[in-house]
Amino acid sequence: MFFAELPTWVLSQAHLRAHSILTAKLVAVGARVYDHRILDVLDRNPEPLSQVGIGTLARLDRRDVTLTLTTLEEEGYVVRRPDPDDARRNVVELTPEGRERQRLLAALAADAQEDVLAPLDADARGAFLGALALLAGSRSLLGTEA
Repeated sequence: MFFAELPTWVLSQAHLRAHSILTAKLVAVGARVYDHRILDVLDRNPEPLSQVGIGTLARLDRRDVTLTLTTLEEEGYVVRRPDPDDARRNVVELTPEGRERQRLLAALAADAQEDVLAPLDADARGAFLGALALLAGSRSLLGTEA
């Protein structure tokens, strides 16, 4: 089979297209993909989170979390402070500006999903997302966690 016909090749090309579409939308407003992931995690959790907790939920490396949080803090979107239960670690929470920023990034991400899936009709989208979730070993695309 020609390499460009291999499912692994086609999946990687689809990934590149999807990532490019999302990245372009975020870059247009001065954001990065990691910004969106971290702000989303913080927005979904009412209590402040540790940096380790953010990394786990956002599926990011500790170094990437630290670097991204530094930028987000400089931009006024998050606040880091010592954990009242353990002064050796920081907890992070969204500022009101961070919550507003996340709403914008979430809307852009939703637009990106529409652009990525535009070639598919509703039935094909459902079948594709179901198959993709199975291939990824996750049910999160189906509305449940694995």
